[in-house]
Amino acid sequence: MVNDQRPAPRPNGFGSAAEPYTAAGPRPDARHDPAPSQEAPVEFSFVSPQGVTHRVRATFGPDRPRLVRPPALARPVRFEDGWQGFQVRLPREAGADREAYALLQAEITAALALHRAYAGTRFGGLFPTPVGYDVNTLTPFVLYAVPRGRPLSGPAERVSLAEQRAVERDLVLAVRLMEAVGLVHRGIVPGAVRRDAQGVQVWDLGSVVRAGCPRVPYGIPPYASPEQRAGVGRTEARDALWSVAQLMYHLVTGRPGSPDGPPADLAAQRSVAETLGPVFARQAADRPTPDALLRTLVPEIAAEAAGALLPDPMERHRREFDEIRRRKRASFAPPPPPAHTPFVPAQEPPGLLNGHGADGPPGYGEAPPPFTGYEYPVRERGRLRTWISGGRTSGTNEPGGSRSEGDTRR
Repeated sequence: MVNDQRPAPRPNGFGSAAEPYTAAGPRPDARHDPAPSQEAPVEFSFVSPQGVTHRVRATFGPDRPRLVRPPALARPVRFEDGWQGFQVRLPREAGADREAYALLQAEITAALALHRAYAGTRFGGLFPTPVGYDVNTLTPFVLYAVPRGRPLSGPAERVSLAEQRAVERDLVLAVRLMEAVGLVHRGIVPGAVRRDAQGVQVWDLGSVVRAGCPRVPYGIPPYASPEQRAGVGRTEARDALWSVAQLMYHLVTGRPGSPDGPPADLAAQRSVAETLGPVFARQAADRPTPDALLRTLVPEIAAEAAGALLPDPMERHRREFDEIRRRKRASFAPPPPPAHTPFVPAQEPPGLLNGHGADGPPGYGEAPPPFTGYEYPVRERGRLRTWISGGRTSGTNEPGGSRSEGDTRR
């Protein structure tokens, strides 16, 4: 599953990417061995990132709470050939939750985009390794290789300055790499970031959206930026940098920062203020870009990351497809309602008073309008108006009894 257009992997400080599943069955390390399950193996199928359907027999472990954003669930999985992974799925009772389903689809899309961009590079370990997925099932899911480390939301512990700089570097680098493929992570919180001796791994890809899309209220303070929580403007990578700064402040001090600007004691936290001080700006326009911040922190890594961002040969075709789909959807939109024209009563012919002459019958000025068959008695007009506006018409006390809504038969 290594992209041949990318450089071969080499030792690095960002953590090795987990091995994807192959038919040869790479064997996991014993330390990742999940608790044995009492369930018998079951038939299990999934679609790989290359579009190949695999059918295997698998055993699933118990659900691990608080590892993924609710209502999604996570559990370990073991194939009969010995490969182990991690399944993130929606329970059957959440199948009707459109928002949860959309978040899972967004997670699959983001995981595949990052995997295709950085698999085989030294930066692949910063993100989860997708193995397969299936959304056409009662419990849609995405399958990952075993995650590294443990979440930063665990027990508070003191971190050395070197460890702090490594976490800081990895998070800013992850934001920069996601920006390069047009993605923004809106959910960088302690529970979504895992860390071990090799580095950081960023999870909760269901919170990833396309850069430039309109912001909607999302996230929790203080990790979500003020403009993100307010849902104003358009999403950009500097939203995620705010989350990184708040996460680093929490990691160093053990307490959350201010949701609306720099913490009151930021000057006292010199290790954070020296590198991330400008990122606490309330307005996104006042924060540095991920590329500028990364070049300040680790210029050599910034240059190497820029070299790994090879142009996507399919990007032009994807843009054309998106434009065709946009025009197609616009053509299906209903036409705008006609402009309202106020009713102007006809002028009475000269010599007529309220339609009557001195002696003659009612005058129309023109020939009387033809009978169409759709004229409504006076008693029906209120009912018709009520039906159009969505009100109740059954059980009325009008003469003639109740008639079903919208029935205009005579």
